[in-house]
Amino acid sequence: MTVNTSVQIVGIEDAIKQLRRIEPELRKQFNRDATDIARPAVTEAQGKYPEMPLSGMARQWNARGRALFPYSAAAARRNVKVKVDTSRKTRNVILIQQRNPGAVIFETAGRKTDNLLGRSLGVVAPATTRVLEPAVSRNRDRLEDGFRELARKVMRLVESKGY
Repeated sequence: MTVNTSVQIVGIEDAIKQLRRIEPELRKQFNRDATDIARPAVTEAQGKYPEMPLSGMARQWNARGRALFPYSAAAARRNVKVKVDTSRKTRNVILIQQRNPGAVIFETAGRKTDNLLGRSLGVVAPATTRVLEPAVSRNRDRLEDGFRELARKVMRLVESKGY
């Protein structure tokens, strides 16, 4: 269970795949650079998770054998990650995602259907989240500029190697 927020740059996926073939260490550096570019949005999101949104979220909740709660602000902050994914099944190559189940529920509850948990946490619009999307939106220009420059750098490198 994850929630993702992303900025799309067209054409980078193939260049990143080629980068792995050219020099695996350069691909690792790309991942580090992408993480550095996304750091302002990640840091902002990490600072916005409340200590305990609702008292019931402190209890153990399981569904279908998976632990969904207890919610922990520390775990929510720790599990905001930048992921670079070039697999065919994904639409986005660089994602900022929340990987903690309790925090994912906090982020998304009530956005698809009106329910008591979503109303108790506060209204959230469809296709958005409570913390990640606003953090990315406030940093969107910086993220897009940084990712565009990183994409250009990678594409020039791949082209210079003849791929």
